Amino acid sequence: MYSAKKIYNERHLQRGITSWPVKIIIPDIESCFKNDGPAEAEAKLFQRLSEDYDATTPKSVIDSRPWFGRCVYESSNDVCDDQIVTITWDDDPLPADSNLGLNTAAKRLQGRGAKTATFHMVAFTEKICERRGRIYGTAGEIEYDSHTIAVHDFVTEKTVTHRPEQRGGGHGGGDAGLAMQYVDAIQAVKTGRMSAAQAQRAYIGCSVEDVLRSHAVVFAAEEARREGRVVKWGEWWKRNVLEMDDSFEDDDYSLGEEYNAESCFEYEDDEVDMADDYNAERYFDDGDKDDGDRM
Repeated sequence: MYSAKKIYNERHLQRGITSWPVKIIIPDIESCFKNDGPAEAEAKLFQRLSEDYDATTPKSVIDSRPWFGRCVYESSNDVCDDQIVTITWDDDPLPADSNLGLNTAAKRLQGRGAKTATFHMVAFTEKICERRGRIYGTAGEIEYDSHTIAVHDFVTEKTVTHRPEQRGGGHGGGDAGLAMQYVDAIQAVKTGRMSAAQAQRAYIGCSVEDVLRSHAVVFAAEEARREGRVVKWGEWWKRNVLEMDDSFEDDDYSLGEEYNAESCFEYEDDEVDMADDYNAERYFDDGDKDDGDRM
Protein backbone atom coordinates (compact mmCIF):
# COMPACT_ATOMS: atom_id res chain seq x y z
CA MET A 1 0.00 0.00 0.00
CA TYR A 2 2.79 2.42 0.90
CA SER A 3 5.22 1.05 -1.69
CA ALA A 4 7.56 3.68 -3.11
CA LYS A 5 7.18 2.04 -6.54
CA LYS A 6 3.41 2.37 -6.37
CA ILE A 7 3.44 5.93 -5.11
CA TYR A 8 6.03 7.40 -7.45
CA ASN A 9 5.78 5.15 -10.49
CA GLU A 10 2.35 3.55 -10.79
CA ARG A 11 0.34 6.51 -9.44
CA HIS A 12 2.37 9.22 -11.13
CA LEU A 13 5.12 8.49 -13.65
CA GLN A 14 3.22 5.73 -15.51
CA ARG A 15 0.35 8.20 -15.90
CA GLY A 16 2.64 10.83 -17.38
CA ILE A 17 2.74 12.89 -14.18
CA THR A 18 6.30 14.16 -13.84
CA SER A 19 5.63 17.03 -11.45
CA TRP A 20 5.43 16.70 -7.67
CA PRO A 21 6.19 14.32 -6.02
CA VAL A 22 8.30 12.57 -8.68
CA LYS A 23 10.39 15.63 -9.47
CA ILE A 24 11.38 15.86 -5.79
CA ILE A 25 13.31 12.62 -6.29
CA ILE A 26 14.57 13.33 -9.82
CA PRO A 27 14.62 17.11 -10.46
CA ASP A 28 15.13 16.63 -14.22
CA ILE A 29 12.53 13.86 -14.58
CA GLU A 30 10.34 16.02 -16.83
CA SER A 31 13.03 16.49 -19.47
CA CYS A 32 14.12 12.86 -19.14
CA PHE A 33 10.55 11.63 -19.68
CA LYS A 34 10.09 13.91 -22.69
CA ASN A 35 13.47 13.47 -24.40
CA ASP A 36 14.51 9.93 -23.46
CA GLY A 37 11.11 8.30 -23.10
CA PRO A 38 9.04 6.72 -20.31
CA ALA A 39 11.22 3.60 -20.03
CA GLU A 40 14.40 5.59 -19.41
CA ALA A 41 12.62 7.85 -16.94
CA GLU A 42 11.32 4.80 -15.06
CA ALA A 43 14.77 3.22 -14.95
CA LYS A 44 16.24 6.44 -13.59
CA LEU A 45 13.52 6.61 -10.95
CA PHE A 46 14.04 3.00 -9.84
CA GLN A 47 17.79 3.51 -9.67
CA ARG A 48 17.34 6.43 -7.29
CA LEU A 49 14.74 4.58 -5.19
CA SER A 50 17.09 1.58 -4.85
CA GLU A 51 19.79 3.67 -3.19
CA ASP A 52 20.13 2.70 0.46
CA TYR A 53 22.53 2.75 3.38
CA ASP A 54 23.71 0.26 5.98
CA ALA A 55 25.66 0.16 9.22
CA THR A 56 28.91 1.01 7.43
CA THR A 57 27.57 4.22 5.88
CA PRO A 58 28.93 7.35 7.60
CA LYS A 59 26.32 9.31 9.50
CA SER A 60 27.28 12.46 7.59
CA VAL A 61 26.29 10.74 4.35
CA ILE A 62 23.01 9.47 5.78
CA ASP A 63 22.08 12.90 7.09
CA SER A 64 23.08 14.70 3.89
CA ARG A 65 20.12 13.56 1.77
CA PRO A 66 16.67 11.93 1.86
CA TRP A 67 16.27 8.20 1.14
CA PHE A 68 12.90 7.98 -0.59
CA GLY A 69 13.01 4.25 -1.39
CA ARG A 70 13.93 3.02 2.10
CA CYS A 71 11.17 1.41 4.17
CA VAL A 72 9.91 4.01 6.60
CA TYR A 73 9.84 1.44 9.39
CA GLU A 74 13.56 0.78 8.92
CA SER A 75 14.65 4.39 8.65
CA SER A 76 15.54 6.98 11.25
CA ASN A 77 12.68 9.23 10.13
CA ASP A 78 10.58 9.92 13.21
CA VAL A 79 8.39 12.65 11.74
CA CYS A 80 5.01 13.05 13.41
CA ASP A 81 2.22 11.63 11.21
CA ASP A 82 -0.79 12.34 13.44
CA GLN A 83 -1.01 15.45 15.58
CA ILE A 84 -3.76 17.49 17.22
CA VAL A 85 -2.99 21.01 18.43
CA THR A 86 -5.40 23.11 20.51
CA ILE A 87 -4.76 26.86 20.72
CA THR A 88 -6.75 29.19 22.95
CA TRP A 89 -6.84 32.99 23.03
CA ASP A 90 -8.15 35.26 25.78
CA ASP A 91 -9.86 38.54 24.92
CA ASP A 92 -7.26 40.65 23.12
CA PRO A 93 -8.73 44.15 22.74
CA LEU A 94 -7.03 46.89 20.77
CA PRO A 95 -5.58 49.72 22.85
CA ALA A 96 -7.90 52.66 23.53
CA ASP A 97 -7.44 55.41 20.95
CA SER A 98 -9.64 58.49 20.78
CA ASN A 99 -8.67 59.10 17.15
CA LEU A 100 -10.08 55.75 16.09
CA GLY A 101 -13.05 55.88 18.42
CA LEU A 102 -11.95 52.77 20.31
CA ASN A 103 -12.75 53.95 23.79
CA THR A 104 -15.38 51.36 24.71
CA ALA A 105 -14.51 47.74 25.42
CA ALA A 106 -16.89 46.48 22.73
CA LYS A 107 -15.33 48.63 20.02
CA ARG A 108 -11.83 47.71 21.10
CA LEU A 109 -12.48 43.98 20.74
CA GLN A 110 -13.45 44.18 17.04
CA GLY A 111 -13.51 40.42 16.59
CA ARG A 112 -10.56 39.88 18.93
CA GLY A 113 -12.56 38.08 21.61
CA ALA A 114 -11.68 34.74 23.20
CA LYS A 115 -11.23 31.92 20.69
CA THR A 116 -10.33 28.26 20.53
CA ALA A 117 -8.79 26.57 17.48
CA THR A 118 -8.16 22.86 16.98
CA PHE A 119 -5.77 21.74 14.25
CA HIS A 120 -5.54 18.10 13.19
CA MET A 121 -2.71 16.98 10.94
CA VAL A 122 -2.83 13.39 9.73
CA ALA A 123 -0.72 11.78 7.03
CA PHE A 124 -2.99 8.90 6.04
CA THR A 125 -5.93 10.39 4.19
CA GLU A 126 -7.71 9.99 0.86
CA LYS A 127 -7.00 13.63 -0.01
CA ILE A 128 -3.23 13.95 -0.03
CA CYS A 129 -1.97 17.40 0.96
CA GLU A 130 -5.43 18.98 0.90
CA ARG A 131 -6.62 21.29 3.66
CA ARG A 132 -10.12 21.17 5.11
CA GLY A 133 -11.60 23.19 7.92
CA ARG A 134 -14.59 24.81 9.57
CA ILE A 135 -14.71 28.15 11.40
CA TYR A 136 -17.58 28.82 13.81
CA GLY A 137 -18.54 32.40 14.68
CA THR A 138 -21.38 34.11 16.47
CA ALA A 139 -22.99 35.29 13.22
CA GLY A 140 -22.21 32.38 10.92
CA GLU A 141 -19.74 29.71 9.95
CA ILE A 142 -17.27 29.05 7.16
CA GLU A 143 -16.41 25.66 5.74
CA TYR A 144 -13.58 25.23 3.26
CA ASP A 145 -11.50 22.64 1.46
CA SER A 146 -8.94 22.93 -1.32
CA HIS A 147 -11.62 23.75 -3.89
CA THR A 148 -14.51 25.68 -2.32
CA ILE A 149 -15.30 28.13 0.50
CA ALA A 150 -18.87 28.01 1.88
CA VAL A 151 -20.10 30.89 4.04
CA HIS A 152 -23.32 30.36 6.03
CA ASP A 153 -25.15 33.31 7.60
CA PHE A 154 -27.09 32.51 10.79
CA VAL A 155 -29.35 35.54 10.26
CA THR A 156 -30.41 34.93 6.67
CA GLU A 157 -29.93 31.14 6.89
CA LYS A 158 -28.35 31.31 3.45
CA THR A 159 -25.11 29.73 2.31
CA VAL A 160 -22.91 31.26 -0.38
CA THR A 161 -20.30 28.98 -1.94
CA HIS A 162 -17.25 30.51 -3.55
CA ARG A 163 -15.00 28.64 -5.95
CA PRO A 164 -11.60 30.30 -6.05
CA GLU A 165 -9.63 30.22 -9.25
CA GLN A 166 -7.61 27.01 -9.49
CA ARG A 167 -4.32 27.82 -11.18
CA GLY A 168 -2.65 24.50 -10.52
CA GLY A 169 0.90 24.03 -9.32
CA GLY A 170 2.27 23.68 -5.83
CA HIS A 171 -0.12 23.72 -2.87
CA GLY A 172 -3.21 23.86 -5.06
CA GLY A 173 -1.99 26.97 -6.86
CA GLY A 174 -1.09 28.69 -3.61
CA ASP A 175 2.59 29.02 -4.51
CA ALA A 176 1.84 30.95 -7.70
CA GLY A 177 -0.87 32.97 -5.94
CA LEU A 178 1.46 34.07 -3.17
CA ALA A 179 4.14 35.04 -5.69
CA MET A 180 1.62 37.08 -7.69
CA GLN A 181 0.32 38.87 -4.61
CA TYR A 182 3.87 39.60 -3.51
CA VAL A 183 4.67 41.19 -6.86
CA ASP A 184 1.45 43.25 -6.70
CA ALA A 185 2.37 44.45 -3.21
CA ILE A 186 5.85 45.49 -4.36
CA GLN A 187 4.34 47.36 -7.30
CA ALA A 188 1.89 49.20 -5.04
CA VAL A 189 4.74 50.41 -2.84
CA LYS A 190 7.05 51.31 -5.74
CA THR A 191 4.36 53.42 -7.40
CA GLY A 192 3.63 55.23 -4.15
CA ARG A 193 0.02 54.06 -3.89
CA MET A 194 0.58 52.40 -0.52
CA SER A 195 3.03 52.14 2.32
CA ALA A 196 4.69 48.78 2.89
CA ALA A 197 2.41 48.01 5.85
CA GLN A 198 -0.72 48.86 3.82
CA ALA A 199 0.38 46.75 0.84
CA GLN A 200 1.12 43.80 3.10
CA ARG A 201 -2.42 43.91 4.46
CA ALA A 202 -4.19 44.62 1.16
CA TYR A 203 -2.38 42.14 -1.09
CA ILE A 204 -0.74 39.55 1.13
CA GLY A 205 -3.14 39.62 4.06
CA CYS A 206 -0.45 39.62 6.71
CA SER A 207 2.71 41.42 7.76
CA VAL A 208 6.28 40.15 8.10
CA GLU A 209 5.67 40.16 11.84
CA ASP A 210 2.64 37.89 11.37
CA VAL A 211 4.72 35.46 9.30
CA LEU A 212 7.48 35.36 11.90
CA ARG A 213 5.07 34.69 14.74
CA SER A 214 3.03 32.11 12.80
CA HIS A 215 6.22 30.10 12.29
CA ALA A 216 7.14 30.51 15.94
CA VAL A 217 3.74 29.13 17.00
CA VAL A 218 4.56 25.90 15.14
CA PHE A 219 7.77 25.49 17.11
CA ALA A 220 5.86 26.15 20.32
CA ALA A 221 3.28 23.50 19.35
CA GLU A 222 6.05 21.00 18.65
CA GLU A 223 7.56 21.71 22.07
CA ALA A 224 4.15 21.05 23.65
CA ARG A 225 3.86 17.74 21.77
CA ARG A 226 7.32 16.50 22.62
CA GLU A 227 7.16 17.51 26.27
CA GLY A 228 3.48 16.66 26.81
CA ARG A 229 2.53 19.97 28.37
CA VAL A 230 0.67 23.22 27.78
CA VAL A 231 2.90 25.97 26.40
CA LYS A 232 2.16 29.60 27.31
CA TRP A 233 2.84 31.74 24.25
CA GLY A 234 4.10 34.85 26.05
CA GLU A 235 6.54 32.81 28.12
CA TRP A 236 7.71 30.82 25.08
CA TRP A 237 8.30 33.95 22.98
CA LYS A 238 10.26 35.64 25.76
CA ARG A 239 12.42 32.59 26.40
CA ASN A 240 13.11 31.60 22.79
CA VAL A 241 13.20 34.98 21.05
CA LEU A 242 13.50 38.01 23.31
CA GLU A 243 16.12 36.54 25.63
CA MET A 244 18.11 35.07 22.73
CA ASP A 245 18.23 38.16 20.53
CA ASP A 246 19.20 41.52 21.98
CA SER A 247 17.77 43.27 18.90
CA PHE A 248 14.26 42.56 20.20
CA GLU A 249 13.02 44.87 22.91
CA ASP A 250 10.00 44.28 25.13
CA ASP A 251 8.94 47.87 24.53
CA ASP A 252 8.73 47.17 20.79
CA TYR A 253 6.62 44.03 21.22
CA SER A 254 3.88 44.56 23.78
CA LEU A 255 3.03 40.89 24.19
CA GLY A 256 1.44 40.52 27.58
CA GLU A 257 0.16 36.94 27.47
CA GLU A 258 -1.10 37.19 23.92
CA TYR A 259 0.02 38.56 20.57
CA ASN A 260 -1.22 41.98 19.52
CA ALA A 261 -0.43 42.53 15.83
CA GLU A 262 -1.26 46.22 16.04
CA SER A 263 1.57 46.73 18.53
CA CYS A 264 3.98 46.07 15.70
CA PHE A 265 2.30 47.51 12.62
CA GLU A 266 -0.17 50.31 13.12
CA TYR A 267 -2.46 51.22 10.25
CA GLU A 268 -5.89 52.65 9.64
CA ASP A 269 -8.36 50.77 7.48
CA ASP A 270 -9.57 53.94 5.80
CA GLU A 271 -6.07 54.55 4.44
CA VAL A 272 -6.34 51.48 2.22
CA ASP A 273 -8.83 51.70 -0.61
CA MET A 274 -9.65 48.04 -1.00
CA ALA A 275 -12.06 48.62 -3.87
CA ASP A 276 -9.39 50.26 -6.02
CA ASP A 277 -6.34 48.29 -4.99
CA TYR A 278 -7.67 44.80 -4.46
CA ASN A 279 -10.15 43.11 -6.75
CA ALA A 280 -11.68 40.09 -5.05
CA GLU A 281 -13.31 39.00 -8.31
CA ARG A 282 -9.88 37.80 -9.44
CA TYR A 283 -10.42 34.90 -7.05
CA PHE A 284 -14.17 34.49 -6.64
CA ASP A 285 -16.43 33.93 -9.61
CA ASP A 286 -19.98 35.16 -8.92
CA GLY A 287 -21.29 32.84 -11.57
CA ASP A 288 -20.36 29.82 -9.48
CA LYS A 289 -21.99 30.84 -6.21
CA ASP A 290 -25.16 29.29 -4.88
CA ASP A 291 -28.53 31.01 -5.17
CA GLY A 292 -29.12 33.73 -2.60
CA ASP A 293 -27.96 37.21 -1.92
CA ARG A 294 -24.29 37.87 -1.42
CA MET A 295 -23.43 38.43 2.21
